Amino acid sequence: MPDSDNCESVDDQLRDLRSSISDLGYQIDSFKAKTAAALGLGVFLLLLSTLAAYDSFNGRQAIWQTVGIGREALWWISVVGSCAALGLLVYGLFRVKRSDTNASARLEQMEQRYAELIEQKTHLQKTGEIG
Repeated sequence: MPDSDNCESVDDQLRDLRSSISDLGYQIDSFKAKTAAALGLGVFLLLLSTLAAYDSFNGRQAIWQTVGIGREALWWISVVGSCAALGLLVYGLFRVKRSDTNASARLEQMEQRYAELIEQKTHLQKTGEIG
């Protein structure tokens, strides 16, 4: 004898769980994207400021002067870029260390529960309890 309440209950649980998985996955992905952006920009600025410092120390300023940047400005670009890069790298590393491992564990549990519900729904359909 089909139990339509059971079917609706499983479907409701699946819909709610799918929504929760989506929300939590978005939060985790957003956190990781911001962390990666901070680390990536930090590395880029560090390489750029290192190149500026290298050019300044070796007297290779002809390229920079075509853009209108003098020796003193090149030095300041190097210093400010290095400070900003180190700040971004430290910020990114703190975000990595502070990452919410509980959220990842909750997401895995939700995904496991979702798989179990799908399996339960499939079983109910095979046994004829769901139309």
